Amino acid sequence: MTEKNNIQIQFDYLDLEKCFKNFYVVPDYQREYVWEERQVNQLLSDVFDEFDNNHNKEYFIGSTVVFKDNNGSYELIDGQQRTTTLFLIICALKSVYKEWNLDTDTLDRMIKDKTVNALGDSIDKYKLELQYKDSSNILNVISSLSDRPENLKGSAERLFNAYENIIAFLNQNFREDKPEQLKKFFVYLYRKLKFIQIETPEINDALKIFETINERGIGLNPMDLLKNLIFRQVDRKEFTKLNTKWQQLVSILAKNNEKPLRFLRYFIMANYNVNSPKGDEILREDEIYNWITKPENTIQCNYEKEPFDFVSLLIENAEIYVKYFKGEDQFGQNIFLNNIRKLGGGSFRQHLILLLAGRKLSKPLFDHLAKQIETLIFFYFITREPTKEFERNFSKWAKDLLTIQTADELDQFIKDKIKPEVDEKRNSYRSSFLELNQNSVQHYRMRYILAKIAQYVDQQRLGSYIPQTLDSYITTGIEIEHILPFTPEKGLREKIGEEYDEVKIKLGNLTLLEKSINASIGNNDFYGHKVGEYSKSSIYLTKSISKLENVGTNTAITRLNQRLKSFTAWNCSTITERQELLFDLSKSIWEVDYINEQKERPMANIGNSYATP
Repeated sequence: MTEKNNIQIQFDYLDLEKCFKNFYVVPDYQREYVWEERQVNQLLSDVFDEFDNNHNKEYFIGSTVVFKDNNGSYELIDGQQRTTTLFLIICALKSVYKEWNLDTDTLDRMIKDKTVNALGDSIDKYKLELQYKDSSNILNVISSLSDRPENLKGSAERLFNAYENIIAFLNQNFREDKPEQLKKFFVYLYRKLKFIQIETPEINDALKIFETINERGIGLNPMDLLKNLIFRQVDRKEFTKLNTKWQQLVSILAKNNEKPLRFLRYFIMANYNVNSPKGDEILREDEIYNWITKPENTIQCNYEKEPFDFVSLLIENAEIYVKYFKGEDQFGQNIFLNNIRKLGGGSFRQHLILLLAGRKLSKPLFDHLAKQIETLIFFYFITREPTKEFERNFSKWAKDLLTIQTADELDQFIKDKIKPEVDEKRNSYRSSFLELNQNSVQHYRMRYILAKIAQYVDQQRLGSYIPQTLDSYITTGIEIEHILPFTPEKGLREKIGEEYDEVKIKLGNLTLLEKSINASIGNNDFYGHKVGEYSKSSIYLTKSISKLENVGTNTAITRLNQRLKSFTAWNCSTITERQELLFDLSKSIWEVDYINEQKERPMANIGNSYATP
């Protein structure tokens, strides 16, 4: 190779501490920020899982390609989505640190610091600058902890959504009364999160490396060790046949962007008895191969004697694993699995351990199980149960589920496992629910909560108790409405007082409203234009804020109206009152029930409980 064709490359092994000592630029010719909730939550969940497993172990998250410009900033040629999200995590940490009265000095320096301009003057400069259209200033708004601007579109909206999701994730997994855990998580991000930065002196070289990386992809498949282990159990003449089946498994996971090692973890915990080195029933990714090669586990899996059957079992589990995650079962869309997806978001998968173990149940029993799991997960999320506890319980319970065949057996399982967990959580559920606001839960989870309550109210009003999908409530045509406007007109903030910013994001101040109606309201004061517009909504939870319909005596709607209220004024006390009202409704929505009890009760008395077909 001639000197002319040589590419001079510098490799730096960075953590966040070293990374954000630098200044980065995403030039306007690069792709805008495209990550949605799924990608952001996946990154957060992966990093948190590694931190939770071993906070002393480094976690490698990939590479970036950069070119250093004349101003001393690094232009991001590859890795801008991940780098931008890491910057948003730092901003979100600053927000939570500030709220919890923790020292933000280090975070501040990672967000903005002193440098010199071309004239040699000292200036303040943000560590990440976005130069693409409509988003150039949004990181400044976010990092200064300002309120969400109105009418965000495109990448600016996605950036602010990601920032809010990260704050909700932090509030979900860490507690203000135990700030040391959050600080340990920051240290893990600061010093243990690693990536390689590839730097070139010429921009054309950086673009060439970017092209090469994306053409050639990544080398090793994490399932290679298991594949080799199984291939050793068959004669060479059967390699082609076994390889065909193995490729079927790999294809299922790859086509659905599923991590093979995560699938293997859940497959093992759902189908076999697991005893980890820590003495519990959680299996970490780095323990899989050692676990599966132990003599007692070799007997459990039986891959030595029946390697083809073992791979067939993997394929069967992989196919249903992907369906369950998408909200489907063997028969198509499943209402309760779809609800769990809306509740859990794009990265939550722990429930798949239980569902895989219950995959052989009949359709009515499986649906009933899925409904109870939805209720349990809801209580876990609202009371901020650590996700590792989800896994620990689900892995432990899965072995019992594998043997269940009848309704009586399923009811006993629910009584022994799920009901005690929900009852134990009820002690903290009320206070947690009454504190719900847009900063304490992710945006998609808030939509799920409002949709479930709105659906329940509409079903009670119509006297229809057949489970229905939430899709008609979680759609582009329905928006979350702030009854007390998020961005008030002049004078309203003074009228409400200094609590305005606190109460405007509370669940009690939120409702679902058709987009067409919402567009006509704007930021008008509740006392004026809003009351009349709410009365036009087809969502009775929203309509009832304005007025209650009364039809006959002791009808479904009159009984429902006893649990609702219309309001002639709107302030801090009425928002608190409405949040209590929503809490009361929630007790009838997220409840544990038994399939045999439902068969014995008249349909009119079972409320929103699931009735078997």
